[in-house]
Amino acid sequence: MASTPLPPASFPSSGNTEVRIDLGERSYDILIGGGLLQAASFAGLPKSSKALIVTNTTVGPLYTAKLRAALAPHHKTVLDVELPDGEQYKTWQTLNRIYDALLENRCERSATIIALGGGVIGDL
Repeated sequence: MASTPLPPASFPSSGNTEVRIDLGERSYDILIGGGLLQAASFAGLPKSSKALIVTNTTVGPLYTAKLRAALAPHHKTVLDVELPDGEQYKTWQTLNRIYDALLENRCERSATIIALGGGVIGDL
């Protein structure tokens, strides 16, 4: 059963949390909270010419355009791939759609990849 995200105006703009995923050399941070598309500074992202937004059919229609606009000043090209929503789509076939988007758009190792959504999207 897929949950329905709240509309953007329903999120508070404070109380954001930063979580460090400690994987040694592959460590990264996750910022969780409301109002991030307006308040977060994308200038701090690693410099790359391309960014790929990975999202799903539930969250994507609500937030992809806003995130693309926020990323555009910092990346020459902003791409997105929208995947089906639901745990049953956590498969190699779905993961390959992300790889295909990266390859088709000639993304290099330096490309920024942003997971827009939680659950399966974050896991992939």
